[in-house]
Amino acid sequence: MLVEAGSLWGILRRMTRDRSKSQLLLVAGALLLLATGEGVAQQTKALPAVASPMGGPPPAAAADIANFFSQVGNRIYEYCIFELSEEQLEVQHALIEAYIKQGATSALARQLAIKQIRPPELSDECKQLKNQAKVPPATSVAAPWHVTTRKSEVALPKVSANDFTPVIPLAEKHVLPQWDCAPGVNYVTIQHRGYERKLSDGEICSPFEDVVRNVPDTVRSFRLGYTITTGRLFVITDDPQHNGMTIAWAISGREACRNNPDPDCLAARAIGPLPPGEYAFTSDKDNRVSWGPKTKRLVAGIYLRRLWHKEKFTAAQTAAMLARGNIAIHVRLKGEMSEACLALEPNGWAYVSSLISDGRATGVNVYLDEPHPQHAEKPPVVRASSFSLSALFKQ
Repeated sequence: MLVEAGSLWGILRRMTRDRSKSQLLLVAGALLLLATGEGVAQQTKALPAVASPMGGPPPAAAADIANFFSQVGNRIYEYCIFELSEEQLEVQHALIEAYIKQGATSALARQLAIKQIRPPELSDECKQLKNQAKVPPATSVAAPWHVTTRKSEVALPKVSANDFTPVIPLAEKHVLPQWDCAPGVNYVTIQHRGYERKLSDGEICSPFEDVVRNVPDTVRSFRLGYTITTGRLFVITDDPQHNGMTIAWAISGREACRNNPDPDCLAARAIGPLPPGEYAFTSDKDNRVSWGPKTKRLVAGIYLRRLWHKEKFTAAQTAAMLARGNIAIHVRLKGEMSEACLALEPNGWAYVSSLISDGRATGVNVYLDEPHPQHAEKPPVVRASSFSLSALFKQ
């Protein structure tokens, strides 16, 4: 049974207003069906007579479908991460090597690593989309993982492990105790891009629990605040009742530099947390949350407008911080850490990205230490793990 074009665009207009996830998936599935077999042939004649939902002359069927995915395709893929990220693949391969060094057979090491490092569990709707479509979502020109020039958009070059050698030496740095593996927790150490990382059951040690606290609807416009030393994401507003209230928790930085405000870490490319200062979202409000082709997920790019605490840093450290780019807010997948970004757990990302997309969150302030101790609390880290090294020797 074919869906009439006029009815389909009516659903699309309503969906655009209320941003319903279920409607997004419903319409995506309907359009995908229209794009196959005789559906397209029959609808191609009818669609030119239908007014475009964006105004102006009615386009052709194929253009309508492309236009739809360019507008809302990213929102569909926000909930549907179908494959491992580049970092997860690297971690998976490193886990295999680490397990073999611990005494596991090659077959068992591969079996464990593949079992432990997986994409997020797909919803029924996402499974249907995976079966229906193999096309990637449109890439926004505002994607923070691209360098945009006046003439064209140029993808960032691929990097090798040798490119991750920090300008500032970090050999003597160690993971801060609050982020290290808890006593009694079994872990293996992998090598990732030249640095050591401890993993337990394929997950980093002491990840944040997926805590989310909704901002009251009465607080319509506010900035996001982030504390490097604790990972706390909070509200910045003139309303004294809600100023400083916690929203979620996010990792920033990798390995020994995870949430480490040490100046050497802040200046270290590809491993340090994001520098302290004032950040802005892209001026293109419709693309503040856009598809990151390198990360294979949606990201919210943030851009440093003003670096704070320059008096605490050397000239070399300051220059290194100002030279760091591609800072974003995004979801963190199992086994991953963060590269100068804010990596939220899935529920935290879903909520924070909605605040950014809806225009309620207008920018980000990043602090070295907690600016609201009256609201501060102990970071909700997960200290336990069911992983056992003895599993490596089971046949």
